[in-house]
Amino acid sequence: MAIHLISGRSAGDDLAAGRITAADQSLYLTASFLVWIVPAYLFLFPAPRTADPEFFWTLWLVELAVIVLFCAAGIGYCLRKCRVDPARNFLVDFSCLNAPVSLTTLAAVWGAYYLVEGVFVLAGVSSTRVYDSARLLASASAVLIVFLRIGRHMDRVSSLRTTG
Repeated sequence: MAIHLISGRSAGDDLAAGRITAADQSLYLTASFLVWIVPAYLFLFPAPRTADPEFFWTLWLVELAVIVLFCAAGIGYCLRKCRVDPARNFLVDFSCLNAPVSLTTLAAVWGAYYLVEGVFVLAGVSSTRVYDSARLLASASAVLIVFLRIGRHMDRVSSLRTTG
């Protein structure tokens, strides 16, 4: 069976039907790591631009705190959405859904970010504080949206398992 790297819905259908093998699960998990690591190493997730150390560290610490909060709350949210035998299904469902959801979410969020940045450039906005604040918003939003979408898919998979 082929894995679904673009469609969380299709991955969810396969999860609910029990069609994802252990080998497929390992591919989804590998893809999940690569979806987050490759753009970071290719610098597609931009670094802060400010030269002001106080603003940089304040922004960096705020971003870190928000992302840690979103991750902790997001994992709990997803666990609550996995209603059918979570001890057996949660990690598999989460790992398999993380790849397609992260890929499409990161592409959309960072694509929108670069469009907005282009508008800023065309409008003559050159403030590093504006740029860095928008970058923080995009970074935190991407993480939050990933967890919300995975939770929604996990809820759907649980519904399919109980009705199917």
